[in-house]
Amino acid sequence: MDVNNSVALVTGANRGLGRAFAQRLIERGARKVYAT
Repeated sequence: MDVNNSVALVTGANRGLGRAFAQRLIERGARKVYAT
């Protein structure tokens, strides 16, 4: 999945699967927005 320079909105990103998913997106080049 190519997410380079994409903006990701991940709900529940403060813990658990949401956090792991958000971190993986960042590693792959996405910009992030955390929403709880």
